[in-house]
Parts: sequence; C-alpha cells; structure tokens
Amino acid sequence: MMKTLQSTVNLVVRRFALSPRVRFAAIALALTFSAALAAKGQALPAAEASPISTGFGIPRVAGTLQWAVTGSETLSWGYYANSGAAAATNLSGDMAYLSNSKQDPFSMVFAGGRSWSTSGEPSYTFLSLGLSQVINVGRWNFVLSDSVSYLPGTPIFGLSGVAGVGDLGVAPVQVGVDSGQGLLTNYSPEVNNTSAASVQRPITGKTYLDGSGSYTVLRFLDGAGGSGGYGLESDSLTGSAGFGHRVDARTTFGANYAYSSFSFLNSLSNGVPESSFASQTASFFYSRQVNRKLGFSVAAGPEWTKINVSGNTQSLNAYADASINYAGEFSRWSLAYVRSTNSGYGVIGGALSDSAVFSAGRIFARVWNCAANVSYSHTANLPTPGVTPYSFETAVAGVQASRALAHNLSAYASFTVEDQTHASSNATIDLFDGVSQVVGFGVTYSPSSKHFGRP
Repeated sequence: MMKTLQSTVNLVVRRFALSPRVRFAAIALALTFSAALAAKGQALPAAEASPISTGFGIPRVAGTLQWAVTGSETLSWGYYANSGAAAATNLSGDMAYLSNSKQDPFSMVFAGGRSWSTSGEPSYTFLSLGLSQVINVGRWNFVLSDSVSYLPGTPIFGLSGVAGVGDLGVAPVQVGVDSGQGLLTNYSPEVNNTSAASVQRPITGKTYLDGSGSYTVLRFLDGAGGSGGYGLESDSLTGSAGFGHRVDARTTFGANYAYSSFSFLNSLSNGVPESSFASQTASFFYSRQVNRKLGFSVAAGPEWTKINVSGNTQSLNAYADASINYAGEFSRWSLAYVRSTNSGYGVIGGALSDSAVFSAGRIFARVWNCAANVSYSHTANLPTPGVTPYSFETAVAGVQASRALAHNLSAYASFTVEDQTHASSNATIDLFDGVSQVVGFGVTYSPSSKHFGRP
C-alpha cells in the first residue's frame, strides 16, 4: 500500500511540477492516508464512543439540523501569479437542515466564511447557500429551488467551492444541470445565482411527464470586463420538457427537449464579439439501479447552437451526460462526464466543454474520513466568424484526510492542485494560466445533529 501511495505522489509531483515545500506536504498527506488505511482494523477508542464526528456532513434523516465551525490555515503557491508562498487564516461555518415533512419537505445547505491573508495578498469572504422546497398537490409534484454563491473566483469541488477549508468530500450546492469543472479565474469576486422550478405529473402508474425552468445570473463585484480585466457578466435562461417511463423499480428511460439562451452584458477587452446565442438539445436518457449500492444513468442526443451574429452562425454538436455512482456503508465513489454548451464562466462569450469528474470517500475505523476528487475539462470557444478558435485545458485534483479527536471535534489536512493551460494567441479576461497548489489544515467542531418533531 505504501508503495502505491508513494507512486501516486511521484506521479503528481512530476505532472504538476511541485515546489519542494509543496512536495513535502504532498508526501506528508500520503503518509496520513497510509495511517488511515493501517487503522482500518483498529477498534474505536473507549473515550470516543459513538456518535463521533469526522467533520461536517449533510443530514439524511427528516427533521434534522447539522452545523459545524472550522478554523484553518492555508498555504498557496501560484494562485496570485506569485511563485512564492501566500498564507491565510480562515474561519468558516457550515449548516444544513432537512424538514420533517414527508408531504412537502424543505431543505437548506449553507457554507461560508472569511479568509484573512497574512502575506499581503487579498483577504476575502466566501458564501454559498442552497434552498429547496417540494410541494405536492394531488398528483402534481413541484420543486422550487435557489442557489447563490459569492466567491473569490470560479468554484471547485467541495461544499464552499474554496480549496483548503476542510469541506472536501461534502456534496456541493447545485441547482440545475451540472456542467462540470468551469474555467479557473484569477482573484475576481463573483456572485452567481440560479433560480429553478420543476414539475412532474404521473400519467399512468409507470409513465410521467415533467418540465423545468431555470434562470442564472453571473456578476463580478469589482467591475465588468474591459480594461479593468474582470469577468464577462451574463444571463442565461433554460427550459425543458420530457417524459419518463419506469420499466420496473430499478429501470427508467425517457426523452427530453431543452432550450437555453445566453446573453452578455459587456465586452471582452480583446475585441472578441460577445454575441448572444441559444442552444437546443433533444436527448434520450436511461437510468438503472443495478443493486442497492450501485447505479448509473446516461443521456445523449444532438445539440444545435445558433450564434446571433451576422448570418446567424449555426453548429451541430453531440450532447452527453453520464454518471455512475456507488454508495456503501463506509465507502462511496462516483464518476461523471458532461458535454454541453455553457456561458463561458465569465472568461469567454460562450463555450463547448467536455468535463469528467471523479470523487471518492472512505471511512476507516470510524474515526478516519478520507476523500479525493479529480476533474478534467476541455473547453473551446463557440465557432464565430472572424474569431480564431482557441481552447483551455483545466485539471483539478484534491485529497483530504480527517481524524476524529473527540465526540464533536476533528482535525484535517488537505492538498489541492489546479492546473490550467490556454491554447490561444488572444488575450482573455481574468483567466488563470499556470499551476496553483494549496495546502490546508485545521480543526472542526461539529456537534451532534439536532432533531425537531416527528415526520
């Protein structure tokens, strides 16, 4: 096992050209994982009887409130285009609530905090909030949701979307279709809000109709794009309708049509036209729950994109969204792939992305919780007359190990690498280009869940 871990560390060191200090941190984290693996057969210490916390977790039982507070330190290399190390002290909190209503359940997930730089780099606040309300009226099922975030740049995996603050392995707040890892930006505080609604109605015992709509806004608080170098602000609107048929308790198939429109509020400084565009997708989907732990789903079909420039340029691409998930008692993993158009994440005026994301987690000896995430995206600009094609390669990898110290107290160490390259002769707004590494470690206080009433 140790040889395997050492080989993995050496591979990461060669791929991302880590500095000696970060290399030491990576090896130290690998040793932490090794200790966790060795602890698999150990008994739970008598002083740490169940329940015991290894960090924040989203509640799964109705009528439950869970919260946590984390104090941490992070060291980063390369994020501010600085070859030296930047240090920061962080204070963050997480909270999640699931109501006890079986008929009309409500859920809320929050993550936020403040990072104080201790090395002359910007300090910042980060916030993410997701709300969801289910309403059942007769045979109609409605879901209303909203997700808003205020972050120092493009979010990565983790509940907060910020590296090194101890929430790796906790599902992020998501509303709408997952578009995979977005293009990484430099420090540019942004607000992203998505409001969504969906409805489903059964037609027969096994067949149902459904529809959904969402509206997303992206704004940069330090200014719009242009000579200031901040992001490209956008609005997007999506609507879809389809049907599904349950073959049996484990298998469902169906078809869906979606229409999305994207518009931009400002122009890029390099003169690239930011024309609005629209995409239409017709897809067939199939999902299967293989057994109690393993399931997969796949959706695919053609996607037509129309760019509103002179001559109304049109293109035809393949759309795909596939995932496989495993959830056991002590371990979980998932692998997802998405190919679709998107707004360009505030960097370019519309894009087509291929994105793959792998995540895994494992609990050892009830006191160790280890998590890992890896994502890769290839993003290219939409074909526009007079514009030279260009593309981006984005890779993000992170690992975290948490260890329970007492009933409500745990400690963690994490390591994250972000690598992005830009294949273009054109300049783009606020694009991160290079390698960034973040080492984080801290302590989390997460008391036992609070339960309210009965379902």
